[in-house]
Amino acid sequence: MKIMRFIGIVFALFSAGSPSDTSAQDSGKKYKVYMVSNSHLDTQWRWDVKATIDDYLYNTAVQNLALLEKYPHYVFNFEGAVKYEWIKEYYPHLFERIRKFVADGRWNISGASFEANDPNMPSSESFIRNILLAQEFYKKEFGIKSKDMFLPDCFGFSQVMPTLGHHCGLIGFSTQKLSWRTEPLVGDSKTPFPIGLWEGVDGARIMVALEPGRYSWNEFPEGDLSANEELAESARKSPFGIAYRYYGNKLANGAGDHGGSALPRSIQLLEEGITNGKGPVQLVSATSSQLYEDYMPYGNHPELPVFVGEMPLDVHAPGCYTSQAEMKRYNRRNEQLADAAERSAVIADWMGAVPYPKEALNDAWKRFLWHQFHDDLTGTSIWEAYTYSWNDEFLAQGQFCDVILASAGAAASVMDTRAKGSPVLVYNPAAYSRRSLVEATVDLPAEAEGVAVYAPDGKAVPAQIVARDGARATVLFAAAMEPVSYAVYDVRAGKAGKGKVLRASGNTLENWVYKVTLDANGDIASVIDKRNGRDLVEKGKAFRLAVLTPNVSNRYPAWEIHKATLDQTPEPVDTDVRISVAECGAARASLKVERRYGDSRLVQYIRLTDGGDDERIDIVADIDWKTPDALLKAEFPMSVSAEEAVYDIGIGNQRRPTNHQRAHETFAHHWADLSDGDYGIAVLNDSKYGWDKPADNTLRLSLLHTPSTEKRYADQRDLDFGRHTMTYSLVGHDGDHNRAGVVEKGELLNQPLLSFTTPKHPGKLGRRFSFVAASTRRSPSRRLRRPRTAAVISSAYSKQRAGRCAAPSWLSPCGSFRPRR
Repeated sequence: MKIMRFIGIVFALFSAGSPSDTSAQDSGKKYKVYMVSNSHLDTQWRWDVKATIDDYLYNTAVQNLALLEKYPHYVFNFEGAVKYEWIKEYYPHLFERIRKFVADGRWNISGASFEANDPNMPSSESFIRNILLAQEFYKKEFGIKSKDMFLPDCFGFSQVMPTLGHHCGLIGFSTQKLSWRTEPLVGDSKTPFPIGLWEGVDGARIMVALEPGRYSWNEFPEGDLSANEELAESARKSPFGIAYRYYGNKLANGAGDHGGSALPRSIQLLEEGITNGKGPVQLVSATSSQLYEDYMPYGNHPELPVFVGEMPLDVHAPGCYTSQAEMKRYNRRNEQLADAAERSAVIADWMGAVPYPKEALNDAWKRFLWHQFHDDLTGTSIWEAYTYSWNDEFLAQGQFCDVILASAGAAASVMDTRAKGSPVLVYNPAAYSRRSLVEATVDLPAEAEGVAVYAPDGKAVPAQIVARDGARATVLFAAAMEPVSYAVYDVRAGKAGKGKVLRASGNTLENWVYKVTLDANGDIASVIDKRNGRDLVEKGKAFRLAVLTPNVSNRYPAWEIHKATLDQTPEPVDTDVRISVAECGAARASLKVERRYGDSRLVQYIRLTDGGDDERIDIVADIDWKTPDALLKAEFPMSVSAEEAVYDIGIGNQRRPTNHQRAHETFAHHWADLSDGDYGIAVLNDSKYGWDKPADNTLRLSLLHTPSTEKRYADQRDLDFGRHTMTYSLVGHDGDHNRAGVVEKGELLNQPLLSFTTPKHPGKLGRRFSFVAASTRRSPSRRLRRPRTAAVISSAYSKQRAGRCAAPSWLSPCGSFRPRR
């Protein structure tokens, strides 16, 4: 299967079905060019958000308001609801003037987004929430909604975009960034076409403009602009004689991305070309969505070419999937906490215990959502910018945790929490029934040798103590949970003892599914799947940490990973290796591997479980990274081979081939899978996005990216120096990823069970309560929506409703959902 393809391309200049307003010939002109002004403003990049609000945002508003007042044909396009919120807060007098021009149709709300976010790494829910929160703001403040996705400066474009955009009511998308590709995307071209339709993963289509020129073009040549050869040539490239062209801002020193406006002289030349132009080009001072509106409905235009596939950047993007690793981790955690908080809040509201906290949830979403901006989450801004980014990520985590705590308190208040020991309320936010391990910190007598944990039905479950502090202990136990549910477990003092299934000794680790063997370097030399006797590791190789150095970037270091870097023979991480048994209890067994690479120290815990996600091998890494000019990867040479691997992209998946010149380092979310049809291996992760496939049987997950910066961006030469934690996992399975439920396994790794201590009391809901059920594991509830009258279960992503909450003082969190720093 190919990554991309065309459907139904008809190179007819003007079809019989075309309405008159799409044709330049109806105006007596040979060509028609939509001139789309913009003022692209990076919220953070080589400056921080304070500079944006203090200077660049103010200048943008003032300059464009002046142009709108002076030139009657000038139409201005500006994206990002968060920027409008800031204008309203800091410059209310300017905001009121903007309202007038929005009402007149001359200040266009473009982009339909809360911020011009990266299109690849955010979850599909984040993508939709980005649009939802923006459209709610625009409707409230201006009485309108935006119609398009306007992303001049993002770094590659996932195939989920047309699907999600279409289902959010958007009709078009534009970007100039594909011109930054080094290699062609289709044939000899960097774009599929200048203007056409783009089909998403579900067949939904939107119109796209992919060759609009530089967004910083602001010095028009003197003379009749309607006779400009560059504009005529851009229209000739389209079989319809139509072009879509950006123009906008650039500072006197040549720098863009600071906001501002086009030059007054350029606007004057455009006005003259519109009113008195004698040339062959009909000029339209256009909103960013006018082209798409003129071609609606698209079904009437069979002449429009259709592109099916993703549109990545080959060089100016791959580093973005890994740069600023902690930013990625905080973002992923907030996405999962947001989901857990909303589900729990719907349940609490349904119970009548705590009103649905719409404002609190929306505020938390906004706080971290704008940091998905394409120079923020991507890891390409200056260090000073991340003091604001990290602060907001932590605050959002705390806000979501407050909602979860209040909602869990509501559930606990009506459940039967009577127990002989300490009652622990376990919450499963995931859309699947599951058996997973959960941690809880409880009172436990200091003299207790061990721990015993009992399920709601009174049966003992695998459990062990993992940490002690006097009369307090952190325990780990197996919990069987229904989808989106609560259950009460009883934690008591017990006898010390080991489980009957788990084994850890020397360099081997074993449960009922796998036997894992390490070599002298601490790498995984063998993984035997006991269910069928297969070894997951290629004979003579190992699943290992691998360093690619040098990691050269001569132009944009944080953005780039070159194929030449990936083609090198990796160096092993094999200095000062120590292997020890970290734990071997009834619920979990782990080997600890300590080693060094140069000045970097790397510790891994390789874990197997009993009674939890036993088909998963977890590798928890704790890395103190101090290695320059290097790319750290986890490498998996497998015993299965296929020309294509399958990658998770949110609401779908993408098949991609082994590395080649046009596509090598790529992105994925929770998992990637390699299967030969009979057997496969999935690699899961909790915070990473960068992957490559150097051979038909090998997947690699990028962990840390520290590029060389001899020529530019010297501040990035120690990128990602410092302490990092991450988890990645292996799952061997029969058949392909669908048959194995890899989507589910990826979600369960990313959405752990949460636990809370609670007082003992009777309750009418008993010891188990599940809010949803699905007839099949392939149709889980993806979103809980609270409309005006009742809680509704939905498989779509949807709008939320109202209320506030406060956490009861008697309920204590004891799980893993606290803000991570």
